[in-house]
Amino acid sequence: MLVTETVLHLGPELERAVNRMDFFRLFKSLAGSHGFSYFGITEILGEEQAIDLQHVHALHNFPVSWFEDAKQQVIGKADPIFVHLQQSCAPRLMDIDQHRSHVLSSGGCGSAVIVPLQAATGKRHGLIMVGDGSGLSHQALALIALDASLIFQRYFEVILSLDSISGLSDREIQIVRWTSEGKTSAEIAIILGLSEHTVNSYIAAVLRKLQVVNRAQMVASAIRSGLIT
Repeated sequence: MLVTETVLHLGPELERAVNRMDFFRLFKSLAGSHGFSYFGITEILGEEQAIDLQHVHALHNFPVSWFEDAKQQVIGKADPIFVHLQQSCAPRLMDIDQHRSHVLSSGGCGSAVIVPLQAATGKRHGLIMVGDGSGLSHQALALIALDASLIFQRYFEVILSLDSISGLSDREIQIVRWTSEGKTSAEIAIILGLSEHTVNSYIAAVLRKLQVVNRAQMVASAIRSGLIT
């Protein structure tokens, strides 16, 4: 399914936003169409790392006043939002009064929708919509999750994957390309005049930069980003 299919649910304004690749407006409109005033989308880095809303890949319109320190815009590990994004892959409507979120409770809003998202590379993200929307049916929640997934996949392809690839050196890009051709580390070492150990070190660095776990995911990420064909 293409991201433009979301306009069937969200209307002509989003079609224009899709065409402009205006992802801030897309996510904001998705939230607003269901009665929510604020949204946040961010990467979930791990069980021991809080959600950092100042991360380079975070996108949100949460007021600074919600945070005790504007320089520490984080959702901690004990926060029910963090817990849900770590433990579930299903969308959830959360009553903020019943599930006290350190960040969201200070905003005076009544409810939040939490949508876990996953990129094709395996990277995990989450969409949080906050406001006074309540009483959503299971069908409405499923529709939110569908639209969020469609928008996010395009956002990842256009923005996030390119940001990741841009951190690679020319030598690392060469090695990714030869790996995509099915070459082993030993073969790449001969082609580039390097030692096999050096090639493996480059590959380890690329895996770390792209936040993937193996060579297949590395190549898939590079293909999706347009770095290799």
